[in-house]
Amino acid sequence: MEKEKKKRNIGKIIRNIFSGIFIITGFSGINSGEFLSGLFMMLFGISLLPIFYEKTKLNIKHIQVILPIIIIIITGLCMPQSTTVNNTSINETNINIQENKNTQVTKLQFNESEIELDLKETKNIVLEITPDYASIGNIEFCTSNNKIAILEKVNGENVLGKITLKIKPLSEGTCEIFTKSTNGIESNKAIVKVIDSERIEREKKEKEEQAKKEAEEQARKEAEEEEKRRAEEQARKKAEEEERRRAEEQRKAEEQAKKQQTTQSNKTTPSKGNSSSTSTAPNKGTSSQNNSNNTHGKKVYITPTGKRYHFDPDCGGKNSYQTTLDAAKSSGLTPCQKCAK
Repeated sequence: MEKEKKKRNIGKIIRNIFSGIFIITGFSGINSGEFLSGLFMMLFGISLLPIFYEKTKLNIKHIQVILPIIIIIITGLCMPQSTTVNNTSINETNINIQENKNTQVTKLQFNESEIELDLKETKNIVLEITPDYASIGNIEFCTSNNKIAILEKVNGENVLGKITLKIKPLSEGTCEIFTKSTNGIESNKAIVKVIDSERIEREKKEKEEQAKKEAEEQARKEAEEEEKRRAEEQARKKAEEEERRRAEEQRKAEEQAKKQQTTQSNKTTPSKGNSSSTSTAPNKGTSSQNNSNNTHGKKVYITPTGKRYHFDPDCGGKNSYQTTLDAAKSSGLTPCQKCAK
């Protein structure tokens, strides 16, 4: 008796476990959209519960035979409606396909009119088709210059009444892209400008470097000119200073010569008592002294930087100025070989 009781308890536990599995699975099926199969699983799980038969006092064999029959009847009632819906959908699809094959395009329009892109980039552009259900199988994709850019269809991105096309650049320049259908309908023309940003950046850097070099060269020239100007200014100041110094030396020499001339004149002037003897009997010493006095006051011409003195002002040049012979000799100047022999 105890063994049979144990077996019945083990059977109940197993049936409860399987019943729970079927009920949970059926509930999940109903939530995921599989209503009939989910309902069948739930009912089958309930039919496995021992407590269900203990409470209802029904025969387990009858329930497990009746339950599949009920499910089959419910399924049979639901199937015709689903089939009708599917057939209707298929018919509508076939009608749309037939209309697409027979309907001609009346308008083609790009959603953009001006496009600029880099040589290493591509860009998608949308072609709008009127009517939406028109046949799109014979639309031609065109470009005014296929060496600059071409137009390609993008697969898998088309929606009703629209086609996505890809612009593929090939070289720098400007061209027009457009489309046309077999019945002569042509779209608007979109202007495509292709640029090479790397080339532009490279040329920009080259121009900046060239401008920098020119600026440095200009700065160097200005520095050289400034240095040259300073050197010329220093040379001019030095020449002026030298000229002032020579003028001062000349002035002093002239003053000294005048003093010497005055002194010599005073020495050679005879007194009243012996004037006759002096005038009537000159000697050699007196004649030499007179010649010295004439030489002492003689005028010559010198230049600020010359080493010779001249008797002829034209021989000295336009920078020559007048001085005395003694002053020229005292400055260390020697006679000119042309005019002062």
